[in-house]
Amino acid sequence: MILLVDHQDSFTRNLEHLLASFDDVVVRDRKKVNSSLLEDADMMVLSPGPGCPTDYPETQKLYQRWRGKVPILGICLGFQLMLEQEGGSIIRQSRVLHGVETDASIDPTSATYQSMGDVLRVARYHSLQIDPARLSKLPPSVRITAKDPIRGAPLSFEDLNRKLFGLQYHPESFLTKSGNQLIENIRNASLDDRGATRISS
Repeated sequence: MILLVDHQDSFTRNLEHLLASFDDVVVRDRKKVNSSLLEDADMMVLSPGPGCPTDYPETQKLYQRWRGKVPILGICLGFQLMLEQEGGSIIRQSRVLHGVETDASIDPTSATYQSMGDVLRVARYHSLQIDPARLSKLPPSVRITAKDPIRGAPLSFEDLNRKLFGLQYHPESFLTKSGNQLIENIRNASLDDRGATRISS
């Protein structure tokens, strides 16, 4: 089961539809997530949402509690929240991107982008970004796997040791090419040696 934590975003249902291609999906408001749901989940997905990560203290606590215990994928706001909790800093972009399709320079050796080349067209809906000048504050296990080729903004990351993944862009948007392949790659990377996604506490 995939637990989709909802931040009241208009894209949540589209994201649910994409995730449902891979497993049963349970959607819960961020204020209504409990431990029993996480104990049954094979993955937790932090949805996009308005505002900035500090507007969501419940999700910050949820991430702090469960990172390293269950695979986590953050999308847009979720991506920013995860990297901020890992030591990154958030800044305002010089240009607001809302429904804009751009290139992402991707790392073809990463688990996220297996068999996907080195450039991907992605859908971006954000005015904030992770500060590329402060990536050294992140733990060594956090690997930036995609960047804006012009401005250098981080667009995805993975931490295979703790099964943490994040996408600044929207894989559920029709503007993102190969959204299904992205989720399939991330799901495969979250599998442990026994073929199950549960990580031992």
